[in-house]
Amino acid sequence: MSTQRQKKPREKLRVSEELSLKSTVDLGELLTKLKAEVEKGGVKYYTPYTLASAYGIKISDAKKVLNEAVKQGFMKIYSGGRRVKIYVPV
Repeated sequence: MSTQRQKKPREKLRVSEELSLKSTVDLGELLTKLKAEVEKGGVKYYTPYTLASAYGIKISDAKKVLNEAVKQGFMKIYSGGRRVKIYVPV
């Protein structure tokens, strides 16, 4: 009485063009936007999550932008815990 099920061929997922465009981010453009916000004085602190949610980017890209901001000297690390770093304007 063993009944065998016929397997359906799986459909391949297609990535929409909007999603693929969202993943490619110009980090230099984001860095200039971040610098402009810091110069306005509207920013008290940033974490990679807050930056990623504000601009709709990946957290890894937000980490890269914040690390570059530290290298350029307009942000500094306030608290560098094991998991989350908090960045403040200089």
